[in-house]
Amino acid sequence: MSISAIGRQSFSHIFNQSLISISTKHFHKHLHFYNHHHRSKTTMSSSQEGFKEEKIKAPYGSWKSPITADIVSGAGKRLGGIAVDGKGRLLWVESRPNEKGRAVLVREAEKSGDEPIDITPKEFAVRTLAQEYGGQAFAVSGDMIVFSNYKDQRLYKQLIGDALPTPITPDYGGPLVCYADGVFDSRFNSYITVREDHCQSSLNPSTTITAVKLSAGKIEEPKLLVGGNDFYAFPRMDPKGERMAWVEWGHPNMHWDKAELWVGYISEDG
Repeated sequence: MSISAIGRQSFSHIFNQSLISISTKHFHKHLHFYNHHHRSKTTMSSSQEGFKEEKIKAPYGSWKSPITADIVSGAGKRLGGIAVDGKGRLLWVESRPNEKGRAVLVREAEKSGDEPIDITPKEFAVRTLAQEYGGQAFAVSGDMIVFSNYKDQRLYKQLIGDALPTPITPDYGGPLVCYADGVFDSRFNSYITVREDHCQSSLNPSTTITAVKLSAGKIEEPKLLVGGNDFYAFPRMDPKGERMAWVEWGHPNMHWDKAELWVGYISEDG
């Protein structure tokens, strides 16, 4: 590129910048005149009508918006967590914005054209907080449902058609222990589930795989089956109830980085 070409470009750049500067000053001059004229006109009109227009001042982000959270979240229901009961009917979890996001277990209608039937009573919500992001919050075997209740994170047992779920895990005075990814163990009449315990530490909770008794009577502490690693997920029983498979991983890995699949034998005493 020649020096003269550079000179022409520099002069053109300076000339354009000057035009922009002049245009900007001209624009602001007219904008100031318009705002002053508009305010004067508004004040005169307001005084003539017997009132004075006042601006509402509020800190950034604190003003009241006509677009509320209910409007944004109330667009539709969220569906997830499907299963089939003993009669072959489909069940699923339905999150309802009009009930503040309450998650309800729903069963398909018995007759075509009828409305689906709510299984979860209004005092309960089917949701788990295990490992922060949650997991499968319920399981079905025949007509029996076991689910994690959102408010206290305890496990509850319920028969389909029975409106009164009963707790099967201890009450720790709050949602300190969470359960997820549970399956039924028919051999020992128990519920195998991932258990996350925040009782000792909320920053570094312990995670294990445990067995929860389903028999009626006194509620007992879940029985430890597998422990020692940082995270566990997806415990699954074989059809005979003799072996269990699960996935585990540890810090600093995530489960998509370095998870391990294990298989273990269940002892004669469970």
